[in-house]
Amino acid sequence: MDKPLLPVTVRPGFRIIAHRGASAYAPENTGAAFALAGEMGAKEVEYDLQFSKDRRIVVCHDRVLDRYGYPGLRIADLTWDELRPLDMGSWFSPYRFRGEAMLTFDDFLTTFGDSFFHHAEIKEPAPGLAEAILEALAAHGLEEKTIITSFHFDAACEMKRLAPAMRVGWLVRAGEFSPENVAKALDAGLDQFCPPASEVTSDRVAEAAEAIGEVRAHSVKNVADMLKVIEADCIGMTINWPDWLVHDGAGAVPSSA
Repeated sequence: MDKPLLPVTVRPGFRIIAHRGASAYAPENTGAAFALAGEMGAKEVEYDLQFSKDRRIVVCHDRVLDRYGYPGLRIADLTWDELRPLDMGSWFSPYRFRGEAMLTFDDFLTTFGDSFFHHAEIKEPAPGLAEAILEALAAHGLEEKTIITSFHFDAACEMKRLAPAMRVGWLVRAGEFSPENVAKALDAGLDQFCPPASEVTSDRVAEAAEAIGEVRAHSVKNVADMLKVIEADCIGMTINWPDWLVHDGAGAVPSSA
């Protein structure tokens, strides 16, 4: 497959979702990454949520902070006062992003809540986390501009039980894009099925979309993956390079669809 000129144009309504912000260009899940996603024209962002030790919702992907330069430190073992001073940018670029801080969910929503449509992933399920996420979204009036997702099927189901009107998606891993799992998601009342880009095909996506409505891809690792997702007619994708895609014409995404 020839590499296309970038950006690639996609149909209006296709979900161009900046994965953890513009995470190919700035440290993921930080203010810098989300601000850059907005500058690149992204209208939707994905991010990861989990509890600190003192039950503050923080925006971070990894449970253990080795990758960010803090070997052995676990978010669940640290209070927000202990997490607040950590440098979450130098691992990416000490020259450009030294001192970039972790965000609480509330601070993130205060700064970026009205700027994007949200794809909020429950990264590490914990008692009370679903309720706390719903409370935060309600406080900022963002329930209709958010889809909750998780790789944890039970966490997705819990969210749907707590808030039937909230849109909820199930992220599945390689080998899990099956008719059985699509049916499982449908039976649970979920609204979105999210397979890895490596497993999407036109036939599989069409069958799943007929059952559950929306099929959104994740784990786009390169241009070839991106093109595969577009050609399979997914509703959208999370992507680390949101500037690789642009909507045809005005192409605004639906406010709540």
